[in-house]
Amino acid sequence: MNDKRFRVSSNKRTTAALALLGGFIGALFIENQVTDLDENLILCLTIAIVAGIVLAILCGIIVKEYYLQIYEDGFELVKGNNITKYPFSAFEGSNVTRNYMNGIYTGTTREIKIKDISGKTLKINANNLSKGAFAELVTYLNQTRYTESHDMEEAAGYFKEGYDFRIPNDSIIKANKNRLLIQCVATIVLLLVFIGMMIYYFGAHADSALNLTIIIFSGGGAGMLLFMYVVPSLLLYNKVKNLPNYIYVDEYSLKIGNKTLCPENVQSILMVPANYEILTRDMIVITKNNEKYVFNFGKKDSKGELTYSEYDKLCGTVEIWCIINKVNYVKILG
Repeated sequence: MNDKRFRVSSNKRTTAALALLGGFIGALFIENQVTDLDENLILCLTIAIVAGIVLAILCGIIVKEYYLQIYEDGFELVKGNNITKYPFSAFEGSNVTRNYMNGIYTGTTREIKIKDISGKTLKINANNLSKGAFAELVTYLNQTRYTESHDMEEAAGYFKEGYDFRIPNDSIIKANKNRLLIQCVATIVLLLVFIGMMIYYFGAHADSALNLTIIIFSGGGAGMLLFMYVVPSLLLYNKVKNLPNYIYVDEYSLKIGNKTLCPENVQSILMVPANYEILTRDMIVITKNNEKYVFNFGKKDSKGELTYSEYDKLCGTVEIWCIINKVNYVKILG
């Protein structure tokens, strides 16, 4: 693995931008108290701009940003001139939170957790990283296993007999299709009720409270079902349709359905962790020829009918296979 450097925070840029704006507005406010802005507009604007720039430069000097430098044997946390070296075992995990306000998505918060020498957990805001960069960083930090030579030998023995994952793709595809059909029928019924009541409302001029209530709830219910359930289920069903019926993993190859991949030809494998419930269970294989194979194992549900039940074991097996064969394994975290 080549050394990698990630800038996990953008505190300097954010603070400098706020300082620039705050300095400009603050200077104008003070000048308005001291002199007449209309008579000295150009001079006042010049002073305000200079004040904002000076504050932004000062923030750029004072505020330090977090960087994580990844090496073969560990990683460094860099904040300005302060550099702290950690082993991979110091990584305590990550948090990804999707934020909503009144049901409207407002953004995703990403966080890295590191245990320092004193035993305290340091939480680092990693919102500056994109979804892909964050997933790549967490993958590097999370490789605490199989770093010693004897561990690598033990891991290699893991595949002596190979692992065969039989996937009931027909039943999974059928379960996703049935759920989609049920949601479509419910949406259509509510939509028909809405249309019928609208025709009755305008045709008979029956503007009673009951009629209006039925119109509102049927129309709102149809819209909610359509955008919150039918559309996501349709997208998921289209993804699940290419689910293979088996995956076989041994020391020298990875067979997915009718595709056989050798480690020498694989650039990266990206997978959504098994315990992740906010995303569908995607597996993406990227070859060194820039070919891309995407497989979707459904989404975790309470009954386990819409997804592959041994997906967690599959994730662990593929991750170890990637570590042994030095293939980049990336966890898709959203």
